[in-house]
Amino acid sequence: MKTNDRLVESWDGRDYERHSPHQREWGGGLVAELLLQGNERILDLGCGDGSITRQLADRVPHGSVLGVDAAPEMLEAARDKCPPNMAVQQLDITDLEFEPEFDVVFSNATLHWVHDHAGLLRNVHRALRPGGILRAQFGDDTNCPNLIECVQRQMATPPFPKAFAGFRWPWFFPALPAYEDLLRASPFAEWRAWTENRDQRFPSPDAIVGWIDNPCLIPFVQALPAGLRKAFRDGVVEAMLHLTGQPDGTHAEPFRRINVWARKAG
Repeated sequence: MKTNDRLVESWDGRDYERHSPHQREWGGGLVAELLLQGNERILDLGCGDGSITRQLADRVPHGSVLGVDAAPEMLEAARDKCPPNMAVQQLDITDLEFEPEFDVVFSNATLHWVHDHAGLLRNVHRALRPGGILRAQFGDDTNCPNLIECVQRQMATPPFPKAFAGFRWPWFFPALPAYEDLLRASPFAEWRAWTENRDQRFPSPDAIVGWIDNPCLIPFVQALPAGLRKAFRDGVVEAMLHLTGQPDGTHAEPFRRINVWARKAG
């Protein structure tokens, strides 16, 4: 992959799968820690290409897993991975309207794309059966500082400011105390939240550029006229390669996460 040849303008599940090994590693760890009997019904919020959803399905051979994602292009890749007890559905997480039917609601590296977490926690609580649990991990307020710096700097560079007028920042990266306040005000009576350092070393420029392009820059690229997209993308990539480059040829970016565990009263 030549880093200056790429321009990912829409969600692409198969491209995402190639460039997200760190998200799969995190998700696999979350799946492994779940205490499951094998007959649970699980909801995976933001299933993406379906890699982690498939791992969940393998853990519940007598249960079932529903993966939801807003991007149909992601679900195209996820459908290829579906065993009989796994299904996927196009759905924006903010539109959850499930009645109590799930034993576990799970989410890996997705919920920072949701702005209204007070509403999200209410909807998740409603979707869970009594005694059901929420287990999620997403970015906190110190997540990916180099990426954010490079994107914001490029957005402020002419001719881009006018094009981004009215643009809504795509991510919600809360501080832990603020998120604990949200949990305290939620319907969950039992919960824990904690931070985790998941700093990443990308082995090559191509590896970090693949992640920058998909999914990080897609909302920004889509907000721009076609004639400005490549220039914006190339400016962010060039700045990121410079800012994150290490003497050994790798590229380093801090990834800091909030972990949430919550149980619905039984």
